[in-house]
Amino acid sequence: MAKNTGSKKLKIFNTQESPILLFFLLKSIAIGLMSYDHRYQINDDIKQRISALNTPIKFIINAPSNMMRNFQVFLSDQKTLLKKINSQQDEINLLLINAQKIQSLENDNANLRKILQIKEIVKKEMVIAEIVLPNQINGKPQIIIDKGAEDRIQPGSAAINNKGLVGQVTQVNNSNSKITPITSNQFAVSAVSNRGSINAIISGTGNPFLEIQQLPAYETIAIDDYFLTSGLGGIYPRGIKIGRVSKIIPTNNSQFNRIIITPFSSPLSLSEVILIMNEK
Repeated sequence: MAKNTGSKKLKIFNTQESPILLFFLLKSIAIGLMSYDHRYQINDDIKQRISALNTPIKFIINAPSNMMRNFQVFLSDQKTLLKKINSQQDEINLLLINAQKIQSLENDNANLRKILQIKEIVKKEMVIAEIVLPNQINGKPQIIIDKGAEDRIQPGSAAINNKGLVGQVTQVNNSNSKITPITSNQFAVSAVSNRGSINAIISGTGNPFLEIQQLPAYETIAIDDYFLTSGLGGIYPRGIKIGRVSKIIPTNNSQFNRIIITPFSSPLSLSEVILIMNEK
């Protein structure tokens, strides 16, 4: 009898029949791909392409967290900047306060120096008084000070400050006194010009200015000349500044001029005055 010699088909991918063959086949393919990649660097190109595709995806995915992080940094920077601004503003305020204190001390020193100069001129006992109430009664300026009979203040005492003549004490109570300012129309003082050539009576007008009602036209006088107390009468020491010439007005009588004088000291803008004590 003849034998049946029909051959069996080789099943390469049949793991049950030849797993070793499949393993070596795959290994060979892998080695081949590795060799090919090593020679032609195709893996790097693939990575670059994949990376290029991943970049916008990563950006989109990370965008919310990046925005939140940037916003937090922005808020933090704003708070830091605001703190710095507030700190610098506090420093500026402190510097301004210190500057005001320094200016106040300089003003006080200047006032003290002027008071010492006044003492050299006056050579009499003086008392410094604070102004309690500068006001106007029936349109007339009046000054109330915090010194009175208890402080040996007497009616008629001259009142001055570091700028010049202020007025005269006209009413004295126990603890306060009233000063009639030089601008009052009830006030008059004997004066001499700074050149020493003119003697005149300067009167208040009831307004912020003083006047010499009739000055002989032959007297030489000019704008910005000024007048001082002459010392006549003994109430006002010689040499206290009164005011500066601001106008020269001809009168109906051609032999005389009316002289308008702006006082050096403004009675209603004072904080303190110096009283010259009358001699007993």
